[in-house]
Amino acid sequence: MPVKKKFEHHFSEENLIRLYKDKVSLSEATGIDNLNQKSFFPTLEEQTHIISDKVLKGSFKFTKYKLKLISKGRGKVPREISIPTIRDRIALRALCNFLVECYKDQVISELPQNIVKKIKTEIRSEKYNGFIKLDVSNFYPTIKHDEILKKLQKKISNPEIITFIKESISTPTVLKSHPGDKKPTLGVPQGLSISNILASIYLLEIDKQLMNDPNIAYHRYVDDIFIMCTHESVKGISSDVIKKFEEIGLKIHKPNGGSGKSVLGKINEGFDYLGYQFKGDLISPRATSIEKLKDSIVSIFTSHKHAKHPNKNFLLWRLNLRITGCVFENKSKGWMFFFLEINNETILHNLDRHIKHLVDRFQIDIKPQCFVRSYYEIMHSKHRTTYIPNFDRYPIKKMEEVLVDYFKFEAGSLSDEEVKFEFKKRISKQAKDLLTDVQNFS
Repeated sequence: MPVKKKFEHHFSEENLIRLYKDKVSLSEATGIDNLNQKSFFPTLEEQTHIISDKVLKGSFKFTKYKLKLISKGRGKVPREISIPTIRDRIALRALCNFLVECYKDQVISELPQNIVKKIKTEIRSEKYNGFIKLDVSNFYPTIKHDEILKKLQKKISNPEIITFIKESISTPTVLKSHPGDKKPTLGVPQGLSISNILASIYLLEIDKQLMNDPNIAYHRYVDDIFIMCTHESVKGISSDVIKKFEEIGLKIHKPNGGSGKSVLGKINEGFDYLGYQFKGDLISPRATSIEKLKDSIVSIFTSHKHAKHPNKNFLLWRLNLRITGCVFENKSKGWMFFFLEINNETILHNLDRHIKHLVDRFQIDIKPQCFVRSYYEIMHSKHRTTYIPNFDRYPIKKMEEVLVDYFKFEAGSLSDEEVKFEFKKRISKQAKDLLTDVQNFS
C-alpha cells in the first residue's frame, strides 16, 4: 500500500474513534487545556472529524504540551515529560501506528528480557571475553530535528506528512502557555506515543551497521548499548561506536569514567545491564531493582493501613498482582515477567519471606501468592496457568466481580460495553503501576 494511503487509513475518522476507545480513553492525564475524559467524550465524533480533516489537509496544529517533571533521585536533573491534550493524543497515537507500519521490517522492538536471553546464550558460547556497556547522555533531548526529518524522508516522501511529524516534535512543552514560547529545533519530547519509534528510526542506520558486524554481538535498548567482543578490542570498538553516535549529535558517557554509566571490561568479572546483574554463572536482578520492588510492596500495606475504608480483598488483590504480574492488552506486565531470565532462585525465596514478614507485621489475615511459584508457572505453563491473571480473557461476569469486590464499583446497571470500559480503565492504571517496579534500570 502506498505511504499516502497508509496515512489516510490511520487518520480516517473510524480509525481515530477506535484508537480513542481502545487506548486514549483509558488515561486520566489532562493536557494544558485541563480537559478531562468526561468533558471530552461527548465531543468525540466532532473532534475526530476535525483531526481527520485538518491532518489530511495539512492544516492541523498541536496544542502546546504540558510539562511534568519526574524525579530521577537526589542530585539528578528531573526528567521532563510532555503531556498532550486528549485530542492531540489521538492524533499522536495514529501517527505512531502509521510510523510503526512504515518501518515494521526495519525497526525491531525487543523486550529487555529477550535481549537478556540472547546475552545469556552468547555468554555460554564463550565466543567473547570482553564487553562494552555504553549509555547515551540525555538521549531524547539531543535528537536533532533536521537529522530525524532527513532520515524520515528516505521512507516518507510526502511533504505534508513530514511537516505534520515536524509539528509534533517542535510543539513547545510548557508549564504555562505564553505567546512568546519558542518552538524547539532539538529533542524529541518524552512521554509521547511517537517518542520511542522516532528514537529507533534515528538510530536505524547505526543499529544496522553494528548488528551486521561479524566480530561483535550488539544490543541496544533505548539509550543503553551492550556489545560483546574480544577484550583486546574493547577500546577500539567503543571509540568507533562513540564516533558514530557523535556524527548524529549524540554524546555517550565516557567509558570507565566517574558516572559508571559506560563501562569496558571482561565478561568473567561481571557486569550489570537492563536491571540484571551478571556475575559468574549467577544472573540476578540488580540490588536496586529488588529494593524498588520491596518498597512498592510496603507501600501497598501502608496505604491499606491508612485507608479511610480498608478493603482487605483489594489489598490481597493488589499484592498478588505485584507478585505474579498479569497479562493485559496482549502484553505480559510486572516484575516477575521482566526478570524471568534470572537463575538465582534464592532471590525469590527471600522476596516470599519479605512478604510473610509484612503480613505478620501489619497483622492481616491473608495468604498471598508466591514469587517462586509465579516464576515456575510462567516458565512452564505461561499460556495455561490460572495462577497469573490474564485480564484479556475475563468474561463480563468476571469483570463485574473485579469492579464490585476490589473497587467497590456498582456495575449492575451498566451495559456490557460500559463494564468493559470501567474494567479496562482500572486495570490499565494497576498495570501502569506494575511498570514502575522495573523502570529506570540504566
